[in-house]
Amino acid sequence: MFIPDLTRFSPDHPPSPYNFPLPCRRNDRWGVGQLPPGTVLCAVGWLGDSVPATGQTPDPCIDTLFNAYVRHATFTDGTAGWHDCEMCSAPEAWYPDGQVGPIIQWRKQPLRLYGHGHHLIRFQDTVYMCPALILHYILDHDYRPPDEFLQALPQAVFLTHDDLVWVEYNGSN
Repeated sequence: MFIPDLTRFSPDHPPSPYNFPLPCRRNDRWGVGQLPPGTVLCAVGWLGDSVPATGQTPDPCIDTLFNAYVRHATFTDGTAGWHDCEMCSAPEAWYPDGQVGPIIQWRKQPLRLYGHGHHLIRFQDTVYMCPALILHYILDHDYRPPDEFLQALPQAVFLTHDDLVWVEYNGSN
């Protein structure tokens, strides 16, 4: 899926790359999650089949993304399924040991990434939305996210379901 870096979405867009609501569960009840009031959703890292900008990504930014992935600071859309990297043409790149997902190495630590989900990262009034595979793009394809994102990342907060405005699903929303 390709979305140009720093694309800003309308205020009513769900906190997802898709145009349908983001399912959320609270207290054993289902609803939809919406961005906190006064924030704007901004896309980073939805590359499709090519890398728009290459170069060195600062180590502290990679540390932040790595630690967030390990902590499961990701959202799933609930329906779109698994995604392969559109740039990895050889199946062995995506299934290195017969299991789905590339294994990245960062600071001598291996981590298997799955092509499912995205991060929501808030800095001031902007919520950056990036795919969970962003570490693969950075480490394996030399993708350099935009400076705006890299400057915000060390001070930003990875949102959880509890940070979203929860609206109970009643069958009509």
